[in-house]
Amino acid sequence: MAGEDAKKVVEEPEDEEAVEGSLSADIQEWIRTAAPWWAISFTVHMVLLSSLLLLGKFLPPKIEGDAPALTEATDTTTPEPPVENYQIGDPQLDPSELTTETLMDMTPSQPAQTEQINDDNPQFTERGGGVAMTTTAPDMGGRGGFDVKAFGPGPKVKGGGGIGAGVGTGGNAGSGGDGNGFGGRGTGMRKAMLGRYGGTKATERAVAAALYWLAKHQMKEGNWSLEKYTQMCKDKSCTGVGSVESLSGATAMGLLPFLAAGQTQATNGPFQRTIAGGIYWLLNHQKKDGDLSADAASQMYSHGLATIALCEDYGMSHDGTVGRAAQSAINFIQAAQNTKTGGWRYHPGEEGDTSVVGWQLMALKSAQMAGLAVNPATLAGTKKWLDSCSAGGAGGGSAGNAGRFSYQPEGGPTPPMSAVGILCNQYLHAGKADPIITGGVQLLMANQPDPGSHNVYYWYYATQVMHNMADKDWDTWNRKMRKILVESQARDGCASGSWDPDKPNKDAWGPYGGRIMMTSLSALTLEVYYRYLPLYKLDKPDEIKPAGPVAMQGEKPITGPAKPAAKAK
Repeated sequence: MAGEDAKKVVEEPEDEEAVEGSLSADIQEWIRTAAPWWAISFTVHMVLLSSLLLLGKFLPPKIEGDAPALTEATDTTTPEPPVENYQIGDPQLDPSELTTETLMDMTPSQPAQTEQINDDNPQFTERGGGVAMTTTAPDMGGRGGFDVKAFGPGPKVKGGGGIGAGVGTGGNAGSGGDGNGFGGRGTGMRKAMLGRYGGTKATERAVAAALYWLAKHQMKEGNWSLEKYTQMCKDKSCTGVGSVESLSGATAMGLLPFLAAGQTQATNGPFQRTIAGGIYWLLNHQKKDGDLSADAASQMYSHGLATIALCEDYGMSHDGTVGRAAQSAINFIQAAQNTKTGGWRYHPGEEGDTSVVGWQLMALKSAQMAGLAVNPATLAGTKKWLDSCSAGGAGGGSAGNAGRFSYQPEGGPTPPMSAVGILCNQYLHAGKADPIITGGVQLLMANQPDPGSHNVYYWYYATQVMHNMADKDWDTWNRKMRKILVESQARDGCASGSWDPDKPNKDAWGPYGGRIMMTSLSALTLEVYYRYLPLYKLDKPDEIKPAGPVAMQGEKPITGPAKPAAKAK
């Protein structure tokens, strides 16, 4: 019977009305207990999905647009620049202005220009220089980049007058300053200073090509390398690697020409990501004590160069994280000075050499121009070192030896170390008529740039000395220097835009720093016209007023001990 009952249950389904009633009861139970939770879950997920879609639509890009704050130093992969080739063209027939627009223009032909710029004629004729204003496209004053918005007309340059660094913000015209800070790197100021102080269309074209070469040879991690930069090459034309590696020093050399041209990670230009990658790399490799050398063999060499880069970047970008890292790096320089001699050498506390001292003092002066804190006692110690290496002793000595400096106190004077010593004395308020300056200029003029004796390290320092004089000797020096550099720039293949350490003549320092160093120092030398304002005013030759420290607009100077950058090693 049991088997028959089971068989009957299988073969005879339940009544349809009973089944429907059971299903209806189940549905009502689900609606009463589970449906509300399903509805809430569905609504929440739809809201989240819509928010994510809207967030992706309205969030600004990480680098483009307004200046990003480097509040957190994270590893950044720097993509290749947006171009593969930058044609230099004939330096005599292919002029350009170094602006965001022309940097992005890959064709040799250039737009018409209204500003008056000194030409390459070997015979000098005073032309005044300056910027021609037009009703359709006035040149605007400003600071900090190629892309200055139209806030009001900036300064013109006429005759022998000094140049101010008008910021040009708000609705009114910017007023001229005292020649301090990094004001000469803005668009309006750059064009004026380029013409007044000896830059030409050909020198700007050479600088633009150098910037593109450096951008293409930046390593994927954001740094530059003296030895391994050829890993980024497209062919084998980039010969001449450095024999001494220093990743932080190479990264500083890679960054400085961009900064000298007024571009930072906050500037909406073609190299924004390139600069951001280099700055991030330096921040991530700074130690807690402020050391930026990244364990380079020549610690203070590398640290000094990297500090200059951070100070200049902060002076223009006002990025708080960069400012704190720069102040920490300055504190490290001050702590590393030899208290007895006043000098610096390869490692903290060593007695010193003039070459390393030069880089440290340039870092200290860059810090002052950016509004950072510098101990006056450190600068006084630097003067003590320079006096010990002066062939004329403290104060310059006799006229025959004044302005001649040696590598170390027991050595003999050389033109390269003399150029470093003279520039340092200019920064330390030596007057234009000081025997160290007048005697030093005589020495440099007796050792003018010569294509048969290539020494870009010497030219880099000596050109700054002569530029500060801004007189007929400067014009003579400048015409020779710029001709050699423009004509010796590489124009073929992957090397186009760089300078070869071995050709046309082997450079005295080329084997050590290689093509990266050669290109960096050569470009910086051709940017001297607007990188810094001359220290001595042309219209008042008897009034000695070197450029002093200035707090940059938009942020108070950082004074006290600085914390290391976030996530810094």
